[in-house]
Order: sequence, then structure tokens, then C-alpha cells
Amino acid sequence: MPLVDRWAAADASEASWLAAITWDGVGAAVGWALDQLDLRHVAPPALEVHATDAFDVARAQSVQLSADLIRIGTEFEAVGVTAIALKGSALLAANYAPDLGIRWMSDVDLLVGEPHVEQAAWVLESLEYTRGYSRDPDGPDLFRPYHETFTSPEGRQVELHWRLGPARWGSAASAGDWFTRAEPAGFPGLLVPTPADLFWHFLLHDARNHAWSTGSLRAALDLALVARAPHFEVSDVLRRLQEDPGPEPLVEAISDAAHLSAALAGVVEPSQEPRYLRLASWRDTWGRRAWKTERVAEAIAWGATLDRVRRFGGWKNVADRALRVVPEAAAGQGLKATFWRSVLTVRHAAFVGALTAGHFVAVPEKMEGMRTKRLRR
Repeated sequence: MPLVDRWAAADASEASWLAAITWDGVGAAVGWALDQLDLRHVAPPALEVHATDAFDVARAQSVQLSADLIRIGTEFEAVGVTAIALKGSALLAANYAPDLGIRWMSDVDLLVGEPHVEQAAWVLESLEYTRGYSRDPDGPDLFRPYHETFTSPEGRQVELHWRLGPARWGSAASAGDWFTRAEPAGFPGLLVPTPADLFWHFLLHDARNHAWSTGSLRAALDLALVARAPHFEVSDVLRRLQEDPGPEPLVEAISDAAHLSAALAGVVEPSQEPRYLRLASWRDTWGRRAWKTERVAEAIAWGATLDRVRRFGGWKNVADRALRVVPEAAAGQGLKATFWRSVLTVRHAAFVGALTAGHFVAVPEKMEGMRTKRLRR
């Protein structure tokens, strides 16, 4: 594999290794691989230490979040709320991963029907979860919330979804008939998506989301884990690709994951240069900055977003996000709050502008990366 070859020949500082495995989201998976697949001779010592620690932490997280899922699912079932586990929670509930600690997880993701959001919120609050913010149906359509965050007294979070993603995803954000197709989970009171639905949700998050994990090796690993499901059918995903108005970034994400999955490689041509390698230096550079975690995550997220729009278009959405979604935005009303929000907006726009200029210099555009990967018939 190109990644293993790259690691075996690498000469990097400990800070660089730590940044790479943290911001590519695969510290836990690497720790598992080193432990279970006898790959310790490949890994530099600094990588082995950090990856082993990440694996231990991820396993403890998975055990605790599994207990949270059981507790919440039991209470939902008691009041008649049907909930589907999403993303990492679905990997846990469906037992698709080869080990509890292979994927780092920090929260629980659940999907409920929109008519049941308030009832589900009441259940979470009865379990002493604190509601983070309320839905704003009058907010900007492009970035209207599609989930709410609840935090336990211990600091663990539950993301309660009523759609799969933001309105800018179009029809792909709707859960549609997911509830009629969903399957029983390994936890009481919960369902899991069909493998094709779960794969599609991971795919949308990787190819259309603005997050630190977009374009990362962790995102490709998620797709590869779902492709391991015994009854996963790639044809179900390909049919949705044919119906999607902008399939190129989605196909690219599958092509990246094909390097990690024989099932995918048999259908989609693996990428010549996966994004997780193309953006490696970008993640490493910003990951070693002595900034707040949120600021580092934002810089890395912009790297993936800019990489996508430079090759597939969508600059209007990027401009909207730079001006209308400001992480440090100040709450409140009045002249002082309005002035401070304006200052923060200008500062954030300048930050994004500097990142954009740096991206054009640091990540050259390669014509072969612009080709839509051919699906093998």
C-alpha cells in the first residue's frame, strides 16, 4: 500500500507523527493494526507510542458509548420513539468493525423522525442531558441546523438528528424511507441503517461536508468498514450515484476508500492520488500549530473544502460559509454584540482568504485528479 510505504520510509519528528495520526483520525486504527497485524516493524517508535495510546483510549470510549446507547435506546423504546443509530454509533450497534477500539468516537449520533424530536429531547433531558441549542426554522436555509446537541453531566454528547445533513445537500439530506428499511441493532430499542444507507451517509459526510475529517484516511476507513458488511451491495450505492446531480466528489471518495477495501476496488477504480495523501502535508502543518483545537480543526476542514471546490466547483457556497458561518460568532443583541459580530466576521473572512491563498501554493492542482473515476461495469 502507498501509505505503508510512505510511513516505512518517512523521516518525521514526533510532533509531526502525532499531528498526522490525530488530524487524519486514524491513531486508533493504526494502534489496532500494529497490535493485531504484526506491523510494529513498519512503524517508527514515536508513531507506535501515540497509536497504542489512541487505540486504548478509543476502546474505552467505545465501551462507554455502547453503554450510553443501551441506556438511551431502552428509554426511547419505553416511550415509543423509534431511533436509528448513525455513523460511528451504527458501526458499534451493527458490529461492523473488527474491534471496539478501531475507530475513535467522541459522541453518539441518533436519527429520529422530525415529529418525534421534542419527545426524544424530553427523554434525553430526563436522563440529565443538557440541551445545547434549539432549532431555528427561520435561520438561513443553506446552513439550517439538522441536529441538536445534548451533553451529559460527564461531558459526553448526543447528536440528535432529524435529517441526514444540511439543506444544501438537497434531497440527499432527507432520511426518506430509512425507517422502513432499517434493521434491528445489537442494542435494545435501536435500529441500524441498511449497509447501503450507512455507506451513503458516510459518503455524503466525506464528499460534501465541511469538517476536519473530510478527505481524511479516517473517512475512507469508515467506508471500508461498512463495505465489510455481509449483505452490503455496491450496486445500491451506484444507483444513487447515477441519480445524484453532482456525483464526482462522491465517486472520488469511494475511489479513495477502494485502496482499503477489496470489495470497493472490484467496482471502482482506486484513486491515483487519494486525498488523504494529497492533503497530508496540509494536515500536518496546521496540526502542529499551538492553536486552540477548534481553530486547528477549522483550518484543516478548509483544506479539504478548498481542495474539493478547486476541482469540482462550488465557490459560492464557500463564500457563503466564510461570511455567514463564523465559529466564534458572538451571541446577543444590541449595538455592542452587532459590532463584535462584524469584527469576528471580517477576521474569519480574512483567515479563510489567507488559507485559500496558501492552499493554491501548497496543494497544486493536478489535472488527473479532476477526472471522474470510471465505474467498472
